[in-house]
Amino acid sequence: MTGGRIALTAIAAVTVLWMLPLIRLVTLSLEGDGMGNYVDVVQSEGLLRYLGNSALVTGVTVVLVLVFASAGAFAFSKLRFRGRNVIYAILLTGLMIPVAAILVPLSEIQKAFGLYNTYPGLILPYTALALPFALILLRGAYDALPDQLLEAAVVDGASTFRAFVRVLLPLTSPTLVMVGIWTFLNSWNEFLLALLFMSAPDMRTVTVVPASFQLAFFVDVPKIFAALVLIQLPVVLLYAALQKKFESGLTAGAVK
Repeated sequence: MTGGRIALTAIAAVTVLWMLPLIRLVTLSLEGDGMGNYVDVVQSEGLLRYLGNSALVTGVTVVLVLVFASAGAFAFSKLRFRGRNVIYAILLTGLMIPVAAILVPLSEIQKAFGLYNTYPGLILPYTALALPFALILLRGAYDALPDQLLEAAVVDGASTFRAFVRVLLPLTSPTLVMVGIWTFLNSWNEFLLALLFMSAPDMRTVTVVPASFQLAFFVDVPKIFAALVLIQLPVVLLYAALQKKFESGLTAGAVK
C-alpha cells in the first residue's frame, strides 16, 4: 500500500470515527415517535421566543467582537504606542482563565449593575470572553499585510482611521468571516452563563430547550436529542454557506 493510500485510509477512518457521535445523536432523536419528536420540540412552548433571544444575543455579540477585535488588532499590529506589548499580553490572559473561575465575580457584577435577565447581561461577558482569541487571529492577519499599504494611504492624504477602514480592513475579510463564525458558534451554544443569568422564562436562550424535557421523575431522551439537532441547524447552515471563507481565514496570516 502506497503512502497516499495509507493517508487516505487514515483520513477516512478519522472521519468515520468523528461522525459516529453525530450519527448516534440523530438516531437517538428518532427513537420512539420518530419525526414526532421533532414536531413536539418545534411546538414546545416558548421555542420561538428562545430562538429570538439567542439570535439577538449572538448577533450583537458577533458584531461587537468583530468591531473591537478588528480595531484592536489593527492598533497592536500597525500602530506604535507605549505599553503596546504589555497591554496585548494582559488581554491575552483571558485565554487562560476558565469561565468557572470567574462565575462568582461575574455574578456580583451582574447583581451590582442590574444585568440579571437582560440582554447586556449575556452580550457583555460573551464579547469579553471571545475577544482574546479574536485578537490573536486578526492581529496575525494584519501582521501579514505590508506596512507600506498603510504608509501609502497616509501619504495620499487618508487619515489613519480611513486607511484602516478603506484599505486594510477589507483585506482581512477571510479572517473576519472565520472569527464571526467562531464567535457565533460559541455564543449560540453557550449554556452555563445563559442558565445562570437568564432565569426569567421570557429571557431564556435556545440552549435551555433540551433541559425542558427533563422532568423530576422522567427524562424524555429522544426529544432532548431532537432539540440538540435542531439547535445545531443554524450553525451547520452558516458554516455550509461560508465554508470557503472560513477555511481561508484559518490560514490567513500564517505567512508574511
